[in-house]
Amino acid sequence: MLEAILHTSLRMATPIVLAALGGLFTHKANVLNIALEGMMLIGAFAGVLASFATGNIFIAIIAAIFASMLFALLFNVFGITLKGNFIITGLAVNIFAAGLTSFVLQVAFGRRGVFSDPKIVGTTPVHIDFLDKIPFIGPIINDHSPMVYVSILIAIAVYFVLNHTKYGIYVRAVGENEEAAKAIGIKVNRIKYSTVYISAILCALAGVNLSLGNLTMFVENMTNGRGFIALAAIFCGRGTTLGTYVFSFLFGFADSIQLRLQNLNIPGTFVQMIPFIFIVVVLSIVGAIRMIGNLDRGIKDE
Repeated sequence: MLEAILHTSLRMATPIVLAALGGLFTHKANVLNIALEGMMLIGAFAGVLASFATGNIFIAIIAAIFASMLFALLFNVFGITLKGNFIITGLAVNIFAAGLTSFVLQVAFGRRGVFSDPKIVGTTPVHIDFLDKIPFIGPIINDHSPMVYVSILIAIAVYFVLNHTKYGIYVRAVGENEEAAKAIGIKVNRIKYSTVYISAILCALAGVNLSLGNLTMFVENMTNGRGFIALAAIFCGRGTTLGTYVFSFLFGFADSIQLRLQNLNIPGTFVQMIPFIFIVVVLSIVGAIRMIGNLDRGIKDE
C-alpha cells in the first residue's frame, strides 16, 4: 500500500518538480515568475497537437518547448524590458494561455473540455530490470514515464549550474544586488531573460509530462494550479534545489493521497481540496518557523 502511494507520489510530483526547478532560476534572479502555470498549459497543449499531427513524441516535445518559449518572450518583453509588474504580467500570460487553448480547441477541433484521439502518441513507462531486485525502493522508482527520471537528472544539473558555474554566480548576483551586478559589467536584463527561457523549457517538459506522460490527451486547465504549487515549493524550500525538490514531492504525495481517497465513500469536492489544504498548512508551518527563527536572532517584525 505504502509502496503504491509513494510510486504515485513520484509520478504526480514530476510536473511540479520540473516547473519548480525552472522557477528556481527566475527566483534566484529576483524575477517573480507567476507565468509558470501558463507556460505549462501551453506546453501541454502544443505537445498534444504536435503528437496528434505527427505521431512523434520528440517533435511533440520540441513543439511544446517552442510554444512555451513564445509565452516566455511575452513575459520578458512586458515584465522585464517594459518594467511591468511581474504579478500582473504573469497572471495575464496565464489567462492568455487558458483562453487560447480553449479557443483553439473549440474552433479547430470542435471540442470542449477534452481533446483525445488514438493518433496522439504518449510516452511509455520505463521498466528497469535491476530495480526489481531492490526491496521497497525498486517498486517505487520503477515503471515510470521517462520524464520522471529526466526530472531527477535535471534537479542534479540545476544544483550544479546554480552553485558551481559562472552563469549560476551571475544569476545569484543579479538577484541579490542588481545595481552591483551592473557595476561589474553583468548584463542584467540578458540574465533575467535567460532565466525565464530556462523556466519555460522546464515548464514545457512539465506540460508534456501531464498531457503525454500521465495521459494521452489534453484537458482544459489541466495544470490545475500546479504552476502556483511549484512557486510554493520554491518558497518552502527556501530557494534551494534540494528543498524545492523535497517539497514538490510532498505536494505530489498529497495529490497521491487525494487519488486514493477517491475510491472511498467521501464527497469528491472535499477530496479534491486535500492537496490545496495541505499546501496552505505547509506554507503556514514554514512561515511560522521562519518568524520564530527571525525572533530568535533578534529581528523584530514591525
